[in-house]
Amino acid sequence: MTRLVHLTDLHFGRERADLVAPLQEAVRACAPDLVIVSGDLSHRARRAQFHRAMAFLRGLDLPFLTIPGNHDVPLFNLVARMLFPFRGYCRAVPGSMTPDAEVGPLRIFSANTADPHSLRRGILRGRDLKRICAGMRRTPGDGVNILVCHHPLREPPGFERGETKGAAQALPQMQAAGLQIVLSGHLHHWAIGLGITPETPQPILQVQTGTALCGRVGETDHGFSVLDIRPDDVTVTPWLADEASSFHPAAPHRYLRRDGLWHIADQRVGTGVSPL
Repeated sequence: MTRLVHLTDLHFGRERADLVAPLQEAVRACAPDLVIVSGDLSHRARRAQFHRAMAFLRGLDLPFLTIPGNHDVPLFNLVARMLFPFRGYCRAVPGSMTPDAEVGPLRIFSANTADPHSLRRGILRGRDLKRICAGMRRTPGDGVNILVCHHPLREPPGFERGETKGAAQALPQMQAAGLQIVLSGHLHHWAIGLGITPETPQPILQVQTGTALCGRVGETDHGFSVLDIRPDDVTVTPWLADEASSFHPAAPHRYLRRDGLWHIADQRVGTGVSPL
């Protein structure tokens, strides 16, 4: 079994300070093989915010992988936004903005969906799609292909806003190349196993995780996801923040893959959308 922790939407600069240390402690306690951070490390793409985010991640003492989100692009500095939108992120975060990783049987690919030409909406770029599909086709038959992106490739009910340009056209291509699991953030909302019901298995298991730390007014879906993965067998456990600013595991969601489709193994998950 390989264990991943999925964090997203940290929003340092507008984070809930009371959750920072408990989040770090809870992630460490899960002892994952890799921590995946799917964007919005910062709230306004400022140097100090990136530095605080990276200090938090390095303080985990665990391997981690990060990609940018739409908040990791300058908002008010229009020159920077248009000419060098990811300079601040790249100065703070070493390595590629679209890192790949291999952890046991897992092959993890990433796409930078942040679009400097849009405040919210993302984009799945053709060059990323080509690279990801080529890499997935090289995955051994017993491997598990996972895509990490900030913007969702498919939106849960109530969020149908077309958040990711090009996603609808790209999903069939990635499915044909062997994509099995997608991890995303951006919506600050939970949707685990989107579209999977007892009657409708799906070829791709999509895990939409709530915000880790964002402290904007009205934010309630604070937490992270733990994925315990075996080939053809995935358990997703949301860890949620309580009123005492501690994180605790909620009921797990288990899925089994048969004949190229993900099926619900736990009948409590009846709608394909997390009740959290």
